[in-house]
Amino acid sequence: MQVSPEEEKQRGLTRERLVDAALELINEEGLEGLSMRALADRLEVKAASLYWHVRDRRELLELLAETILDGVRPRRGGAWRPAVLAIAVALRKGVIAQKDADRILLEVPEALERSDAFAEMKAQLQLAGLQGAEVRDVALMVMTSVISGRTHEESPILESSGEVASIAIDSGSRGVILRAGPTDMQSLIRVPHDQAAAAPAVVRGEQVVVRRLRGVGRGEIELNPRRPWRFKVQAPTWNTVLDVGGLDVRGIHVDSGAANLQCFLPEPRGVVPIHISSGVVNVSLQRPRGTAAVVNVHSGTLKLKLDDFSTKVVVTDIHWHSEGAENARDRYELEISGGVVDLQLGTNAPKVERVESPPVETQPKGKPASALEILLDGVDARVKSR
Repeated sequence: MQVSPEEEKQRGLTRERLVDAALELINEEGLEGLSMRALADRLEVKAASLYWHVRDRRELLELLAETILDGVRPRRGGAWRPAVLAIAVALRKGVIAQKDADRILLEVPEALERSDAFAEMKAQLQLAGLQGAEVRDVALMVMTSVISGRTHEESPILESSGEVASIAIDSGSRGVILRAGPTDMQSLIRVPHDQAAAAPAVVRGEQVVVRRLRGVGRGEIELNPRRPWRFKVQAPTWNTVLDVGGLDVRGIHVDSGAANLQCFLPEPRGVVPIHISSGVVNVSLQRPRGTAAVVNVHSGTLKLKLDDFSTKVVVTDIHWHSEGAENARDRYELEISGGVVDLQLGTNAPKVERVESPPVETQPKGKPASALEILLDGVDARVKSR
């Protein structure tokens, strides 16, 4: 039997497609832009066909919340407090990854209580010593605080704009140095006065692509130190230096085929991911002394050195962390794929201090405690008082 194109589209419509399209729509238009009509237009179907899959907008929000929460998969094990903090970190990452996720989750709180993250949170609080209704109430309080709270890594760097810029060292490049520019820089990037020493770069909005295919010595580019930055070293590239101790680094990705990379890191702001792909050769990562780092290394890595730990061959996956790193709010998280050859993670004194914007208000001396830490201190006090 012949069917119309419209009927074919409606027959191919599933809840999964509907949810994916709704999340994409929210990422583009915000939660205000989500309506059944707008969603139907995006899927190129009639609005009435959506109601075969969801009763109304409320049920759609519940499905969106469940999808966001399904992605929250913290690493299990250990004492109750680090486990609760790990759930909180995983939950916050999920909220940050999806625009308006906080509003979605808080609008349908019943979805929180049906999630695996909530069940795991309750289990850890029971291990801590809470009893009865306390477990549910505190678990819900913790998750609500994490969802609605502003985390340290989301704090804006600039007075006027905290939008993250990105820069990629493009395929075929050799001898590129990236470093922080002067504090009075107005542009996103600039080249040194000696044009012969510059590396060619193209700027498209907040994205910079560097491609230096020829030339002797090093080609330098200075980056605005009042902007947060993400870095990508694309393959194949050779002899790259990221002298980024004066910058706010939000992430580094090194593609397979990159060789001879030196990276001088700043103190991290929040959790900063670094991913080194298989096939990368000769990488040196240097961070300031006392900086926390968590490293996951996959089997097949050759010549690995992490501070005082070293091995010639990684036979099974390794999880390594510096002292206290897994509980640190500010840390580097490294993912090292199997097949990486000659990687070193060490410490050194920072060459350049990161530029900070003038504070809006005076902060009290000492490290401030987050609302979550205060709440968990209360759990400790409650259990100890019994």
